[in-house]
Formats: sequence, C-alpha cells, structure tokens
Amino acid sequence: MKASGIITWAMLRGMVMKGNSALRRIDEHSRDAMASNEKLLMELLRDNSNTEYGKKYGFADIHSVREFQEKVPFTTFDDYAPYIDRMVKNGEKDLITAYPVIQYAETSGSIGVQKRIPLTDRAMKVYQDYSGIRMFALADRYYKEKYHRSIPVGRGLNAMEVESGTMEDGTPKGSVSGSAIKKFKNVMPYFLTSPIPVIFPTGGMNMQYMRVRFALEDRDMSYMVSSFMTNISDMMNFMKNNWEMIVDDIENGTVNPDMVKGDEYLKPILPYLKKRPERAAELRKVFEDGFDTPIVPRLWPKLSYVCAIGTGGFAVYTEKVKQFIGDIPIDYSVYAASEGIFASASAMNDPKYDLLTDSCFFEFLPTDGSGDEAHPLTLDKLEVGKEYEIIITNLSGFYRYRIKDVVRVLGYHNTTPQITFAYRISQMVNLAAEKTTEEHLSHAVTEFSKAIGCQIDDYCLYIDYDVDPARYVLLVEPDQPLPVDRLGEYARVFEEKLRHANVEYSVCRDDRSIGHPMVLLQQQETHALWREFKIYKGASPNQVKPVRIIDAPNKEKFFFGMLEEGSGRELLSEKVQTD
Repeated sequence: MKASGIITWAMLRGMVMKGNSALRRIDEHSRDAMASNEKLLMELLRDNSNTEYGKKYGFADIHSVREFQEKVPFTTFDDYAPYIDRMVKNGEKDLITAYPVIQYAETSGSIGVQKRIPLTDRAMKVYQDYSGIRMFALADRYYKEKYHRSIPVGRGLNAMEVESGTMEDGTPKGSVSGSAIKKFKNVMPYFLTSPIPVIFPTGGMNMQYMRVRFALEDRDMSYMVSSFMTNISDMMNFMKNNWEMIVDDIENGTVNPDMVKGDEYLKPILPYLKKRPERAAELRKVFEDGFDTPIVPRLWPKLSYVCAIGTGGFAVYTEKVKQFIGDIPIDYSVYAASEGIFASASAMNDPKYDLLTDSCFFEFLPTDGSGDEAHPLTLDKLEVGKEYEIIITNLSGFYRYRIKDVVRVLGYHNTTPQITFAYRISQMVNLAAEKTTEEHLSHAVTEFSKAIGCQIDDYCLYIDYDVDPARYVLLVEPDQPLPVDRLGEYARVFEEKLRHANVEYSVCRDDRSIGHPMVLLQQQETHALWREFKIYKGASPNQVKPVRIIDAPNKEKFFFGMLEEGSGRELLSEKVQTD
C-alpha cells in the first residue's frame, strides 16, 4: 500500500472510531430519551439566562418543561431578526445566545426574504458528530454485520459545496453542511477524490465536470456523499451525457476548456493533471457497454455506500440514483436544516431517523388538532403512525421555534422516537380542506408513472385559480418524449392516483369544490436547469431543494416557460406573460 493509502486507512479508522462514539451516544440517550432531552433544555436555560432574550422571559426562574411552555412563546424567524441584525452589524453578544457564534447560514425565506441563521460552536460540534463522522461508523457497522469486514479503504466523491464569505462583522458565512468540511481542510485530499482547488473552489469552473472527472480517475473510490440526493442524481446524469469528453481528458491529462472560464481558474488545477491512458481505456470500455445495468459498480468496484438525504421530496431522485448504483447501500444521512440537526439515520438502507436528544429540545403539535397548543407534547408522548408539527429549541439561540415541518413517527429505538419528514406546512395544498401534502403528491406521481409506463424524472404542482372551481395542474418531466394528444388521458390517470393517495381530495372532487386536474409536459432537464439557475443567482447547492409547489411568480414564469410545445401552454400563457 502506498504511503497515501496508509494515511487514508489510518484516518478512516480514526473517523470510524469517532463515529462509533456518536452512535453509542445515540444509543445511550435512547434508554431514557425524555430525561436526556429535558436535561438539554435545563442546560440551555441556565447557560443563556443572562442573555437579553433569557432575561426577557425569565430563564433563570424556569425549572420544568411546563414552566418553559408557560413563560416562553412560540417563535418564528421574525422574532430573532432584530437581534441578529445587532449581532451582525454591531458585534453585540449575549443577545439570544451566550455561546460563541462561529458562522451564519444564509437561506431564503418562504417569500424570498433572506434569513441569517446563527451557528454556535456547540451546534457545529453536534452537527459534525452526527452527520459526516457518524456516516463512516454506520457504513463500517453495516459491512461488519453483512460481510464480517470493515468498509473498503478509499477516497470518496463529495458533492457538497463549500462556500466562503463573511458577514459585516467578519464572521464566516455559508451552509452548515459545507462548512463542516472546512475544519478538516488539510486532510481532505486523503478523504476525497477532488483536489483542494475543487473541494474549496473560488468559482470559474463547472463543478459537476470537475468532481466527476477526478472521481473517475480513482478506480478505488469507495463512497459518495452529498447534502441532497439531487446533487448525486445531477452528477450521474452529467456523467452519462458527457462521458466521452471526460474520458478523453483523463487519457490526455487535460481539462476541457469549456469547463473553466479562464487561465486564472485553470492554473490551480494543473498540478493535479496527469495522463492516465490505462484508466481511460478501462473507463471507455465500461461506458461503451452501456447503462442498461447499474454502471457505478463497474466504474468503481470498491464503492461501498452512498450518503445523502433521499427521503420526502428527494425520494424521486433516490430512485434515479438507484438506476446507477444498483444494490449499493444508502445512508439516508440526517434530517436537518440551517437551524439545527434534528435526527440521523440509524441504519443503512433504512429511511428512519432517530431524534437527537442532545441537539435540540423538541416539542410536537399533533396535526389532527387533538393536542393542547399551550402545552405541546414532549417526545415521550408521541404515537407511532401519527403526524406532528415539530418545534425546536436549538443550540444557537432559537427557542420554541416553529420551523413549519411536519414529521411522522415510524417507531422507536428504545425510548427515542424514530421519525421521517412528512411535509412542509407551507408546501401543503389546501383549496377546500383536502390538505394534499408533498407525500400524497409523490405517491400519486409514482403510481401515475407506473400506469403510463414512463419514468417521471421530476414534477411540480400549480394551482390554477383562473377557473371555477380552482384546479390542480401537474407539470411532469418525463424521461422520454410523450405524445401531447394524450394529455386528457394523463389527467384522468393522475386524478385516479391522487384520489387513492388522498381520500380528502377525492371527497372534494366528488362535491366539485375542486375542479378536474390538468397534466402538462415539461422539457427534459427542466428541474436541473432550475437548480442551476438558483445557484447562478447565488443560492448554495447545499440548500437548493426540489420545487414541488409553484408558489411564486418567478417559479411560475420559469416552469411554464419550459413546457413542451403543444402540451397546453396556451391555456396559461396569458397569465405567464403578465408576470
């Protein structure tokens, strides 16, 4: 084994050991999850009692969960925005948190207003333990149980973006997931196939090309990791459509000039370029054999797992990635947001997430209206199969914060609830009390795809209020051209599947409080282009989520502008033109 390989092995074993510690901590907390979670709350109240927010609500005099619920109100981001402005512009401290703020995550709100979410040192430590470090240990545990050996040693393909920048007060800014990598910058070349200029880019290069190019050079690559499954799906599609160009560059030790904007961006890459004719010949043969069977195991025989958020709205991308990876196991990563990490996958190939009782204090409001809003449920009162709005008190100064997510309880790990993300409250369609969620829509589209015999690569829903009663308009992106003269048939099939997915929708259709739906056809790569557009406009690739509901004029204009000719665009063209 080469010296670099020995270093990679040693560092991998070190990460597995640290990750095992995180997994043991999850298991220990699961034995009395409520006690662990209540202990965290009392620590947060004590540590932050002298902050401006803590004094306002009397943290020092709160000694129980019930007192906390009675004295501290529910909050949204607007409650913290004035404090954060003072923190960023004036450098004020001890306003909402006593812990050092080491970074801000910038994210867009539901109406496009930018949010600046503080991240403390304590929150970052928890995020690192339960995301990337946990990933190595979970994969190692899987391989030991299934194959009685450790995970293969090798570097990985990372599809997370690592942004750089600072706020007005000099504090770094960027996505939490990307910034977690920065701590390990000096050792990243031993963990990742991309060279440092690609891991920490300064711009001016096609990142999909760069990541795939250097990953394909490394036959021994052993894993893929990303924030969302969309990124991995997009990379696999890029590889499928551009493999000849990439293989030529690997053979010649070059970078395609169309993939960089100029010499200033190419120069840092040059030291990492070497001619690799033997690897190129091997790759060319694999690609020429086609994509009818999963190609990833043939390209990278040691690839042992893929780690990315692939549930909820990302499930359609998980199915697309499986076409490339076959039976390679998936770590569904974490359930998290800029405001914190809430839960992590407890086993490979299992989309259940264990609540992390030392990451946030959790409260839950039943979505069926059966709970007491003055005193939401704690995690020890949850029922399997029921859905709840989740409310968090995090490690960065947000208290009883409504993130507008709904989760479903799938089971328990000892006394810790195991959950899955169900839907965003803001993404639920409710024209006539039908409450169609993202999950209803996903199930209906999946069954619709089977019924018409065509894979649907992506989709989104628009509500047409220009007719009475208002109706659903489903925009689908098929993986092959579909005849536009069958749109009426497609609408009937979609309605049938949505009626099965959501009984309340069926009731509303029967009483004609909702009109008959439409189905329109999008051009291929529509949703990938939307993600590219959002990134071009400054969004982090780590934060660009699928569009499922067209709820803003810019989305309406873009997606209706990408319909196939003759698919029904003219029915809404007048409205689009006025936006």
